[in-house]
Amino acid sequence: MAKIIAIDTALSSCSVALSNHGSVSSLREREPRQHIRLVLPMVDKLLKQSNLSILDIDAIGFNHGPGSFTGLRIGMGVVQGLAYGAGIPVIPVSTLQSMAQVAIDQTSLSVDCLIMPLIDARMNEVYWGIYKNIDGRAEAVCEDALNVPEDVGAAILKQGMLKFSDLEQKLSDNIEIGVGDGWQFRDRISVQPVEIKEQLASDAEQVLALAVDAYERGLGVPVEQVEPLYLRNEVSWTKRQRLRKPNE
Repeated sequence: MAKIIAIDTALSSCSVALSNHGSVSSLREREPRQHIRLVLPMVDKLLKQSNLSILDIDAIGFNHGPGSFTGLRIGMGVVQGLAYGAGIPVIPVSTLQSMAQVAIDQTSLSVDCLIMPLIDARMNEVYWGIYKNIDGRAEAVCEDALNVPEDVGAAILKQGMLKFSDLEQKLSDNIEIGVGDGWQFRDRISVQPVEIKEQLASDAEQVLALAVDAYERGLGVPVEQVEPLYLRNEVSWTKRQRLRKPNE
């Protein structure tokens, strides 16, 4: 089996995970805005614990977005440096998909149920996606998107995922769980899952599981072909930076 390392710097926690011939180990730290200080030492520590170097690794999986603009840039920079140096492919994983995978791994969900992760994107918007539990793996049923909370239901309809006249009721009946801090805006979202767990977020162990599956299907790509998935244009990010308080 392959040796794959995974990195998650997309949200407030920083985590890394390693699959060494099927044996999984991981490290995580919850120190917001400290990812640039934490991530490389965590990678180094995890490799040393398994008596490996980056040259022994077959591929790197990582959350490429959506998420924190700074966190995504840090993760992308680290992955680029490691992958270029070792000459190995990378496997980008959606942050929302990894959150859906956390829900599958840490809760009791029915087969083929729908999972709806939401991330607070600031600026009165949420990142969202809808995933299906297929044989224990989170598979996307629509594209990840960015909307104000009130527009999420209409955006689902626009994507053509479902064409029910009573869209909100049909989705609410079928979405078994909603995860992520974006559900703090639940009162503004027309779609309501059966259960909501705001505290569930992405983690490198789930990024790793999804990356291993992708690698086994030959889906690793050269790092130069990958870009962060921001879902928000540069003008909006510039506006966000201007609005931020000095201590944010």
